[in-house]
Amino acid sequence: MPGVVVTQVVGFALMGMTYGPLGTVLAELFPTAVRYTGASLTFNLAGIFGASLAPSIATWLATNHGLGAVGYYLSAATALSILALWLGKETRDNA
Repeated sequence: MPGVVVTQVVGFALMGMTYGPLGTVLAELFPTAVRYTGASLTFNLAGIFGASLAPSIATWLATNHGLGAVGYYLSAATALSILALWLGKETRDNA
């Protein structure tokens, strides 16, 4: 039972680190006049495409190439996300 609690605590902490700054990052991508619309469209469209395509791709990879291919797929998605964050521009001092 303690292992389950530790796993949940770690999992929820990782989710918090992911979703906590998400609103700020998305809002910074758009000018003030369209900030709410841009952030909400970005979040919802990413959820639609990510939630619908990722499980299908993972299932196909696992069926045809084994579970290792799913790990590579997730690693590539992680690398792409880190690259996108790294290429994002700081907007703190922009008017």
